[in-house]
Amino acid sequence: MLASNLSLPRSVHGRPKDRNFPSRARAYCGPVAPPRPAPVVLGFGSLMETFVVEVRRAESRALDVPLAAPFTIATLRLERMGNEAVRVELRNGCAGWGDEPVLPSVTAEEKAREACEVLRRNPAMALGRALGEIAAILPGHEFASVQAGVEMALIDAVANSIGTPLWKLSGGALNTLTT
Repeated sequence: MLASNLSLPRSVHGRPKDRNFPSRARAYCGPVAPPRPAPVVLGFGSLMETFVVEVRRAESRALDVPLAAPFTIATLRLERMGNEAVRVELRNGCAGWGDEPVLPSVTAEEKAREACEVLRRNPAMALGRALGEIAAILPGHEFASVQAGVEMALIDAVANSIGTPLWKLSGGALNTLTT
């Protein structure tokens, strides 16, 4: 049988329709570009598992700042604000800073020094594990501000290591604040 004797349905353009493929599948016959790889997302969650921290130095220093306008909390009058600055330096030379308020009834600066000592003694470990170690020695609400200061110093050092500003690693800046 000759091809001219075949009876195929015709498209609106007068060309025979191929019953096995929709007309859109035949529209482009050039080379197909390879799919683009998914973008690499280096968020904080992935850093917790993949970034290995090895602390070279960790220290805590008292910061005493006189207040321009002293104030009273309950029966305690504050003339100076005492904070504790925490500095963590990684083996790669990148350092980070954190701080915590040191009010007599809220926290104790010796706990920050203890946390720094633990960081110095520990071997290289994933960031998430290091943060877990900090949480283990500073449990509960009693030392929450100390934990926050030490964690911030460590996370700041990690952010400096990967060349990402801490504000960006934390999710970016906002122009509004919802309270």
